[in-house]
Amino acid sequence: MQFGKDITKELNLDLNNLEAATFERVDDIAVITMNRPEAANSLNTAMHRDVVACFDEVNNNDEIKAAVITANGRFFCAGRDIKEFVGTYSEKESNALRPIDDPNHVMFATQCNHYDVWKPLIGAVNGAAVGGGLEIAIMCDMIVMADDTYIADLHAKINVGGMNSMNTFLPPMIARELTMTDRRINAQECLDHGFANYVLPKDQILEKAIDLAKATALMGPDSIQRLKQGSIELQRKSGNLRYENYYETRKANQMKMIEKVKSDDDMLEGMEAFVEKRQSDYKKAVKTDNDFKPY
Repeated sequence: MQFGKDITKELNLDLNNLEAATFERVDDIAVITMNRPEAANSLNTAMHRDVVACFDEVNNNDEIKAAVITANGRFFCAGRDIKEFVGTYSEKESNALRPIDDPNHVMFATQCNHYDVWKPLIGAVNGAAVGGGLEIAIMCDMIVMADDTYIADLHAKINVGGMNSMNTFLPPMIARELTMTDRRINAQECLDHGFANYVLPKDQILEKAIDLAKATALMGPDSIQRLKQGSIELQRKSGNLRYENYYETRKANQMKMIEKVKSDDDMLEGMEAFVEKRQSDYKKAVKTDNDFKPY
């Protein structure tokens, strides 16, 4: 969601020279490419910043009618950059904050996997979409998926929230297996469950996604605006896009959430185990807590 900030202007970004993404135009279609293949296109500060800058250009440039998002490398997006998170918060005495966690930073609460895009967005899912990468995929209005790839949640594996939003986009029993285990759902299964529009060889997905984007650009703008608003509302209802007062609520509670991460060993255990390539060793029992809010 936007909060009246212009990331591109305030951080002096050049869309032609981004660090973690590329921005191109194919006529009136924007093509956004996540570009950290060496890190499985994981969502670090640079990725959030650069992709949001691209989304803002799509939203604000009247010449752009629709957009495609894809990625370079083997992964579409592996989700949160665990190494960046653990490196920032594993030192309990440190006051360091990631920019998206710092209430005084222009990037506070700005995440490319939870961001309103007000024009048709087509996903060219070239590789695995995992965790936050899967959250980017469900931001898309249509998905073209490579035939050799898969989706996975894995938030629960590292003990960081979980995608209840998937109950909106998959049959509930399938969604629960996806989110409550380390289940992968391959491209053909995604197509069978209606999660993907097309499954094609990897070298054909970008062209197909651009064709779909161009098809929406030929439709009536008032109808597309209404239909896109419905898509946004569905995504917001699922929990993947933020509610109206999210920014103020998060700003008020941010430091409490960070302190909880640092004071509760289980909150970091899954991520530290991931970085250290070992099995997690959680201590807490699962119990009902009506006050629990996932970080």
